[in-house]
Amino acid sequence: MKKLTLLLLLITIGFNSCFDSSTLKSNKLDSDDYESKTERVEILRNEIKSFSDFKNAEFELFNVNGFSNSRTTLPGASSWDYKFVIKIDSSDIKKWTEGMIKTIPEDHDDKWMKEIIEKRRMEWQTTSDPEKYTRNGDNVVMIVYRSEAIIFKRVVNL
Repeated sequence: MKKLTLLLLLITIGFNSCFDSSTLKSNKLDSDDYESKTERVEILRNEIKSFSDFKNAEFELFNVNGFSNSRTTLPGASSWDYKFVIKIDSSDIKKWTEGMIKTIPEDHDDKWMKEIIEKRRMEWQTTSDPEKYTRNGDNVVMIVYRSEAIIFKRVVNL
């Protein structure tokens, strides 16, 4: 009986430590919370599959399981909405568009794009025509401004 009580006590302590409010992190990351370009780039680099280096980044990320530096338990069911923009070397654009299908750009909703750059809009000026890419079977949209080497990307799994 003592062993059973001890076991239940240990399980309760372990379970409660997983849900301690001081260790739980948000399931949202927003670049507006970071002033440093270097810090924004590093944070985003840790959360996405990157096909090249990038020089600047803005993002609004939602992941029901939290993020790589905040998980205290095994992840559960997956649900995420990643919206980000990056500035890359123009020679790396092909690395980001490989395997994607170029589509007609005028049928995309750019509201999310405007929202993620709102705080530092001047760093994301574009004059070229956008190119839109999607990926078969996935809810992925990518808008490329080739002349400026700026890529907006949204990946959703809800």
